[in-house]
Order: sequence, then C-alpha cells, then structure tokens
Amino acid sequence: MLKLSCFESRLAELQRLHPEMPVQAVSMVRFIIFLQRRLEDELAGILAQHDLSHSGWSLLMMIYSAPRQTINPSTASDVLGQSRPHMTRMTDELCARGWVERTQDPNDRRAVEICLTAKGAAAMQEILPPMWRQYEGLSGRFSAEEIDLFSGFLRRWLLDLETATHPDNPPAAPAKDIA
Repeated sequence: MLKLSCFESRLAELQRLHPEMPVQAVSMVRFIIFLQRRLEDELAGILAQHDLSHSGWSLLMMIYSAPRQTINPSTASDVLGQSRPHMTRMTDELCARGWVERTQDPNDRRAVEICLTAKGAAAMQEILPPMWRQYEGLSGRFSAEEIDLFSGFLRRWLLDLETATHPDNPPAAPAKDIA
C-alpha cells in the first residue's frame, strides 16, 4: 500500500502543477501497468519452479492449446508480441528441454512448425494445476460477474488499441453490462 499511496500523492502533486492533466486516464493506465508488473511477479514464482519465463510459458500455452499442438513461429511471435529472435531463443530453450521440437510444415517445405512433444505435454499436465490455483488466487476477491465485467472492459480496451494501431480492424464490441 505504501507504493500506491506514494504514487497517488505524486499524482496529486502533478495534478496541482498541471490542472489540465486527465487524472483519471493517467491513473487508470498507470494502475494497469503496476498491476501487470505485480501479476507477472506473482506468476513468476510458480514458473520459476519449472525453470520457465513468462515468454516460455506463453509459448507453451499457445502450442498446447493449438488444435494439432503445433504452431508457426511467426504466428506465435505476432500473437505473443515477441520479436522473432526472442521467439527463436524461447523455442531453442524449450527444444533443449525436450518439450517442443521443430518440424517441417506439411503444407510448405520452406516453413517450420513448433510441436509439443510427449515430454512437453507431460510437463504441462504437471504445471497447469498450480498455475490455475495461482490465477484463481490472484483474482479470488472478485465475483464471477465482476471478473466477466472487468475482462470485458479490458478486452474492449485491447481491441480498441489494436484497431487504433491497425485501422483496417473492425471496432470492438461493447463490454457486457452487468446490472
């Protein structure tokens, strides 16, 4: 709470110096940034027990949840917001552990896919239960309805930002209103 009260007192001082500052927008964006960092720190504890980074976890989840448990590295890079070289490093690390392997795309001889191995699937079965508990613990003070509402707002915000970055995307649907 000390960090939060410090931030809020600095924000109040900034608002005094710049009354035109959109204090609600600044607060909301900064809170989301602080929350993201805190959530990553909380999840890192479980991931560290399995010698995984957030990037490695995200890549594993993406492969694990794919219909054939294979993905294209370029697609993974785009979806996860990671550079191609970083994705290559993550794939190299997961390959070295025997959790994924690179295979040739059956539809394009020039392309490579990343596939989950049996060892990787077994690791996911071990990691998922404690991760689910951690996710629940991090959101446990909210009701299911509050989580749905908040998720809807965040989803809409993300879609709005994507649309602003890529104007050819359709506008976001409004978040559900829970009364």
